[in-house]
Amino acid sequence: MFLMFVLIVMLIDLLIPFLIAIPYKNYNYTQTVMSVLGCKQSPLGTLYNFWMIISGCTITLFGYYIFEYYSYIYNGLAITLLIMFILYGIGDEVISGIFPINEQKDNVTLSTKIHRVGSVLGFISLQVAPFLLSILQFRKNQPIFGILSLVFFVLSLISFVFFVLGENQKFKNTIFALSGLWQRMICALSYAPFMIWIIVRFLG
Repeated sequence: MFLMFVLIVMLIDLLIPFLIAIPYKNYNYTQTVMSVLGCKQSPLGTLYNFWMIISGCTITLFGYYIFEYYSYIYNGLAITLLIMFILYGIGDEVISGIFPINEQKDNVTLSTKIHRVGSVLGFISLQVAPFLLSILQFRKNQPIFGILSLVFFVLSLISFVFFVLGENQKFKNTIFALSGLWQRMICALSYAPFMIWIIVRFLG
């Protein structure tokens, strides 16, 4: 039951940025990052922030579940993966829910600063997670799943590079400037290996 709950939470994580944005006038899915959905100007910002806290706690608990599953194979790597989930679940999601950013980038408050630090640490940790999972899958003699997780990791890394390039004024009017799109891609690609892992475990 817990794994199915985690799967549902991950699916909602991917869908809710689109649903919350519906009543938010002038919000652009492709150009605006998801964090803005939690700002004061967002009609459903409070709901989004509340969901981030629930999701963050769930993902952190899932990290411990993954750790217990793989700890007998490679304890050190399993602990590292757990830390990545904690940094993402608490560092990015929970902190983002408690400390929302402002709609305007230039309006930097203490809440925005805390939010940004947590988001950077958390999102990078989320990206590393599929790579660690792939190593554990190879060690568990699951080469197909290991390769699949590695592919998702590489694709998310490419999306991250595009996301970073978009912050440079040189690429302002290019496809790299679609920050909202690349951020959503990173999240979906990073979640995918674990969603597959849950489905396989549930069916098995």
